Amino acid sequence: MKKAKAKAKSRSAGLSYNSILKVVILILLVVLAVYYVRAKIQIAAVQEELAQLEEQIETQKLINKDARLALREDDTYMERAAREKLDYAHPEERVFVDVSGIE
Repeated sequence: MKKAKAKAKSRSAGLSYNSILKVVILILLVVLAVYYVRAKIQIAAVQEELAQLEEQIETQKLINKDARLALREDDTYMERAAREKLDYAHPEERVFVDVSGIE
């Protein structure tokens, strides 16, 4: 009888260890699956953001190209910018500066 009880205890302890191991493995698999799904969601969000930024870059390139073409066609803008920002003048032109401070 003692041997039968000892075998029953060892079997129940073995089953308990196996069942605990199975539960731990199951929990580990669930945690890994959750992290995998989160990573996939984050990757999709970042890819969507990248696509939007690339679209904005293309739009800005078109705007820049149009601005460059406008500057080539319109010499008055370039002349005014040179006068106001760089204080340039034509070679035979006299520039008068009001130093009185009164506008």
